[in-house]
Amino acid sequence: MNKKDRWMGFRVLLCLLICIPLSASAGELGDRFQDYQKALESDDRGRIVEAAEAVYRVAEKLPEANKNFAAAALNYGKALIATNDWRRAGVYLKKSLASYEKIYGERSTQSIDVLLELARARAGDVGHSQRWRYRRYIGDALEIAAEREGEDSALHSIVSLEAGKIALDSAADPRAKEYLQDAYTAFSGPWKNSQLNHFYSAFYLGKYYLARNRYDEAEPMLLEALDLAEVKGSKASPLELTTRAFLVEVYEEMEQPEKSIAQCRAIGKARPFDMNREPEPIFSRRLEYPRMALDSHREGYAVARFTISDTGFAEDIEILDTEGSSGFGRAAIKYLEQARYAPRYVGGEPVGTPDRKMKFQFNMAE
Repeated sequence: MNKKDRWMGFRVLLCLLICIPLSASAGELGDRFQDYQKALESDDRGRIVEAAEAVYRVAEKLPEANKNFAAAALNYGKALIATNDWRRAGVYLKKSLASYEKIYGERSTQSIDVLLELARARAGDVGHSQRWRYRRYIGDALEIAAEREGEDSALHSIVSLEAGKIALDSAADPRAKEYLQDAYTAFSGPWKNSQLNHFYSAFYLGKYYLARNRYDEAEPMLLEALDLAEVKGSKASPLELTTRAFLVEVYEEMEQPEKSIAQCRAIGKARPFDMNREPEPIFSRRLEYPRMALDSHREGYAVARFTISDTGFAEDIEILDTEGSSGFGRAAIKYLEQARYAPRYVGGEPVGTPDRKMKFQFNMAE
């Protein structure tokens, strides 16, 4: 699985933490905010940033101790994070934090969401020599939640879960386990009625173990998340399909092909097979650049044709064309032999799908 959790549409806000929308009143501010809402629906990152900035440029004329100013700066900061513009995001998030502190006082619950976003921005700034200071913002958010509602509260558990996501996805910090374990304990125990948070705490704890090659610990967490994501008799949700994809990786690494095939087939049954698109594997290992081609600075490509079997394996692999090195073709074959796909379903049964093609680019800059 590749990293694809950072941008899922536009990230859902933590409504239990802070939900202060800009007023869609008459005038320029209301018009810009309506544009911003439409941009969110488009899932176009560039458009979202432009719309969020337009709202902020109007709102910045307001007094700093104004909820619309605070929310506009927060939304703009979040939009910049989604495009990996970490440092600029931090500038506007700090403006938002100062505004909320003027409105509600220091260490208010309204500051928690901003603190978490500041943590995300700092953790994501991989070029920053002090990026690990993201923990400072996490610590402040957890302390405020504990002070205001207690360490056993739903609020504190939600902050722990979000802290774990940031630590794992943005910082690759081993401390993620501490945050995620606290969240899982709460959402599988006293707050288990919050099914979505229970799912995310199990899913991310499984993802943590998977990232550290602890597959026997990842499996039960992901199976628990899958059980929470499945709704019997209903169409599979993106959460279910993503969890199944992670389980494919777990079972491939554990060398349990039958379990991997079962998950590939479940994904294929739930997701329509697009005959007009280049197939995308559920699981694959890194495409290796041939050593001789690398040493001689050769670039090029390989085009492969193959069949996706009813079990999700690539079979009957044939190299149709190469440029730059014959080694590119061998590398493409090795990649396909280890890849796993969601098979096509016809009449409720998995079937083999021949004549699938993929082009593999070999560029030294990548």
